[in-house]
Amino acid sequence: MPSKSEPTSQFSSHNPEQRLLALLQNISLAVAKDESIEAAFSDVLTFICQFMGWPLGHVYIWSPAVNALVSSRIWYTADASAILPFRELSEATEFHSGEGTLGMVWDTGEPITILNVHNSNVFVRNMPEKEAGIRAYFAFPILISSQVMAVLEFFSPQSIAPDPDITSIINHVGALLGLAMERQQMITQLQASEAQLAEAQRTAHLGHWEWHLARDEVIWSAELYRIYGLAVGTFQATYAGFLDRVHPEDRGHVQEKVNEAYENGRSFDYFHRIVRPTGDIRVVHARGRPLYDSAGTIIKLHGTAQDITELKDAENKLAQSVRQLSTLMEIGQAIAATLDLEQIYHLVLTSVRPLIGAEAVILFQHKAEMLEVVAFDHTSVRDMRGLRVSPTAGIAGEVWQTKQSLFLTGDDCTSRLSPQLADKAGYRPEAMMAVPLRWRDRSVGVLEAAHRNPNAFTADNLRLLEMAAAWTAIAIGNARQYEQLQRRLSEQDALVTISNALTGTVELAELTDLIVSQIQKIITRAEWTAIHLHQPRKGLLEMVASTDQSIDPDQYSIQPGEGIAGEVLARGGVINVKDLQSDPRRLPIDLQNRTRSMLVAPIESRLRRIGTISVQSTKPGVFKADDERLLTVLGVQAGMAIENGRLFAVQRRARERAERQRERMRHMARRVVEAQEDERIRIARELHDESGQALTSLKISLDIIRSTIPDEMGEVRQSLSDVLELTNQTINNLRLLSHNLRPPGLDVYGLDAALEGLCQDLQAHTATRVVYHGADLPDLPDLSALALYRFAQEALTNAIKHARPTEIQVELAVNLDKVTVRVTDNGTGFVPPNLEVSLPTEGSGLVGMVERLEMTNGYLMIDSSPGTGSRLTAVVPLTTEEK
Repeated sequence: MPSKSEPTSQFSSHNPEQRLLALLQNISLAVAKDESIEAAFSDVLTFICQFMGWPLGHVYIWSPAVNALVSSRIWYTADASAILPFRELSEATEFHSGEGTLGMVWDTGEPITILNVHNSNVFVRNMPEKEAGIRAYFAFPILISSQVMAVLEFFSPQSIAPDPDITSIINHVGALLGLAMERQQMITQLQASEAQLAEAQRTAHLGHWEWHLARDEVIWSAELYRIYGLAVGTFQATYAGFLDRVHPEDRGHVQEKVNEAYENGRSFDYFHRIVRPTGDIRVVHARGRPLYDSAGTIIKLHGTAQDITELKDAENKLAQSVRQLSTLMEIGQAIAATLDLEQIYHLVLTSVRPLIGAEAVILFQHKAEMLEVVAFDHTSVRDMRGLRVSPTAGIAGEVWQTKQSLFLTGDDCTSRLSPQLADKAGYRPEAMMAVPLRWRDRSVGVLEAAHRNPNAFTADNLRLLEMAAAWTAIAIGNARQYEQLQRRLSEQDALVTISNALTGTVELAELTDLIVSQIQKIITRAEWTAIHLHQPRKGLLEMVASTDQSIDPDQYSIQPGEGIAGEVLARGGVINVKDLQSDPRRLPIDLQNRTRSMLVAPIESRLRRIGTISVQSTKPGVFKADDERLLTVLGVQAGMAIENGRLFAVQRRARERAERQRERMRHMARRVVEAQEDERIRIARELHDESGQALTSLKISLDIIRSTIPDEMGEVRQSLSDVLELTNQTINNLRLLSHNLRPPGLDVYGLDAALEGLCQDLQAHTATRVVYHGADLPDLPDLSALALYRFAQEALTNAIKHARPTEIQVELAVNLDKVTVRVTDNGTGFVPPNLEVSLPTEGSGLVGMVERLEMTNGYLMIDSSPGTGSRLTAVVPLTTEEK
């Protein structure tokens, strides 16, 4: 006989209803999983006997061969040897109609209970009392189509009848076994039948239908009429008539499946709902496939329909129980995985509300002598988070006071609602469940579920809400413990953070902001924190940092000895005011901010007080001795850090003055360069416009004179020709000098064209090959373009003068946010100076390059060594300040 390994562990819950639910779930799963009816019977006997503590269980099965109930060999025995004679007797006994207990069950189809088999004349089998101590006997029929097909019999050592719940479960299990036997019979019959007969037999206890497509004729079996709640023959035998009886929400799905079978030749297997004439809704499992003629054309569809409404109901109930258990398990796992109360609140409320069918689930937590709504989940109810009520008001207050759950409906509910809460929320439910949240024998809050339908909730819903409340209370308790631990750790972290600031050059403003933010983190009851520093020149305490950005520092300047902060600065020590509104030392801004609690400690450095730290709250008496101790320590740490910050500020101002001086020098150099360029432009213009014009006139005049001289004065003509050639060379030299002073193309055509012209001129006047690679440029500031042009001009001149190259490459490039000019030659090379350390002391060319580029926030790079040539690169920002 099959046995279970410790199955009773599955029913270990103290809640009887949960144990019964677990029993039904395990039996249903076992019956669905077993491959034979014998295994299903064995599992059922084992689960029920072990659940009830019955030592003996047995199955009788109807035999069509003898038309009687005959003993199976399926037993559950706690002690096989103790009942061996009775087992042998039972397996040899058949029961016909009217014979003994099993004959009565067979005739009536009803369970039977005998509380003492030793005094019963109906129990015909001999059962000695000494055998396993058996006294009571229970028999339950297994029906198929109202016919008894088997009987489950159980034996108990106690003369106590099973309660209605276990009887209901055994009856339900009997129905499942009936379905299992029916399924087994169908499988057995199918194995012995032909293919078409097998299909028909598979519909036993199912409805069968055929649809002749050509004439739109639908044929139903009698069972199918019964499933649809119709008398045989009353159905309008068409496909449209069938669709009229399908639930409107499922009609499209059914049509889609049938059309797929009709158009594509696909078999179908689906679930849908039907509506009986009485309005009852049933769930049907439909299966079918197309049939073809000899030409391969679909001529009809046929299939079966099984009414699985009861099974679906049982599955839904079981699924609901599984969802409830899964939800509670998920909540428990979340509590173990996180201390984020907001996340836990959200999970609890959003999971529980749909399970119990509530419109709103509300979580109250006890804060500052009030019950405050800290979490809320709803369907169409106004958000109630942040609402606060007295712990003696309304249903939540009643649960808080009594520490007992409440389940209220109708007028009993509406009359006990908190008017304040109902008015603010605009919501008046007629069904309310409220349960206390208790942690370590202390109440921490109330969990409520509400609905406007007075019949919305059940007792099961209340039990589920209580379990959710228990988990939530544990989460709140864990979070409070963690908060205490975090406070201690935060105190240490804050001290370490401020101590670390002592070793850094932190800005004074950043430093004071850091201190107030750290204090705000660890003194959680403080609503805002401020630092005042004494300004000796002004004779005031000025607010330099605050966590409340809405406070104007000018409005919170304090005279020495004025207010609480002034007194602390003057006398030292910590002052903790429980209610500032009644303290004569309060300031006007304290009244404006509605400050009730204030804790002030001095900021001290080198045995002198340099300011104060204050924490404030609009609630009275919130700061404790631990806060006083902590703020005193932080005052000393802050004093050292602020002194460091002040020293850093002094150093920074010195650096800023040096930087401003450097910027002035750079500006002066830029102006000198600009003046030089202006002078170059003027000289170049004068050379071109005045000297150039004069020489050109001279050349023309000499040429005219030469043309008037007779041929016989050849020597004079030749002398004039020499003078003309010298004049022409002078004009060219003057033009080149003017060009070098200020290239005209730079202003007119831009840097790219100017560099290209520079390279062409150089190649025309030297034996060196000069190759230029240009690029399209956006408009550059004049100073940047001129700096790059002068760099290229100087680099080319130096290369030809000193390196003796045969080729020079000039490249103009744009890369993201910078412009680059690179001059590369294959000459003799040189040892470059380290420009990052200092400028070269010899040679004005490199110095001029570096200075010009620095004026545009650019820089110079040199890559060269003797014998390898040189590469000079100038880089300026693509966008720089215009002149």
